[in-house]
Amino acid sequence: MARRGRPPKAGTVYYLGRLRYRPGVDPPELQDILQAIEEAGPARRRDILRAALLGGAEEAQARADSPEDDEVTGMMDDLLGGF
Repeated sequence: MARRGRPPKAGTVYYLGRLRYRPGVDPPELQDILQAIEEAGPARRRDILRAALLGGAEEAQARADSPEDDEVTGMMDDLLGGF
């Protein structure tokens, strides 16, 4: 029997449980990033976490403050690249 709908995407989905910021134990930057992740949509969460792992807290915060995710940025670059 054939599957209906879209084929599943490659990779593994991780559902993170509750994370607690601990004043005096955790750096204040962690609270900022956790707050940004909580307020972001799924694509932006991925971008923030990836930036935190690859580029550190400053890059992750810059991602969190960005109004668009990587997919939107890529589409805009493609659309405006010829001008």
